[in-house]
Amino acid sequence: MPGAWEIREQNKVMCAILHVDTTSIAWALGLRNLIVPGPVVVMAGMPFDHARNEAVKHLLNSDCQYIFYMDSDIILPRDAVLRLLAHNKPIVSALYCRRSPPVGVPVMMKPVGNWITNFPPGALLEVDVVGCGAVLIHRYVFEKFPHQRPEAGKTWFDWRVDCQGVLPKEKCLSEDFTFFMACKEKLGIPVFVDTSIQARHIGFGEATYGKFDACNATPVT
Repeated sequence: MPGAWEIREQNKVMCAILHVDTTSIAWALGLRNLIVPGPVVVMAGMPFDHARNEAVKHLLNSDCQYIFYMDSDIILPRDAVLRLLAHNKPIVSALYCRRSPPVGVPVMMKPVGNWITNFPPGALLEVDVVGCGAVLIHRYVFEKFPHQRPEAGKTWFDWRVDCQGVLPKEKCLSEDFTFFMACKEKLGIPVFVDTSIQARHIGFGEATYGKFDACNATPVT
């Protein structure tokens, strides 16, 4: 039976923060409140796909077993990372909602192209793709991953929204969606969302399920 030290090392998480917007006091308080069992790295000043790929390199050069992607406009419950770890899944996300149209819709699809707007509360839900705003991924997913476009520096994540006319329209998606599509199609690795862990997606306003309100500066606990 593994001891406490071994369990801790098996569950060591690198938190990679993608800076996506003007950082608010509400978000800073939420980050301070969040339990992260490992180091925190901040990726800024790069396109989203390059930032996420650089974070993977940090992960693979570390002794961490997981990476937790968290955007700088997402506020989570204090124990969110620990609850995601408890599922022991290679890919599992918290639930957060869109701030752009369609506003208040969870950032998850099944099938690709169809937002999931009706879901069981408090459940572990298998989906096709999620956003990378609050997702936990085991390192072996990246070790096994069939590279996207390494010649362009896009080994794992590849932004393809601007590839319309070059690639089929259904493949011209954001870097997180193309990554999770490849995980399922090429590796057979399923993607899960814990609908009991609901985050706030904030800016000058904040999106939660079915709503878009003025931002509340009180962190989720």
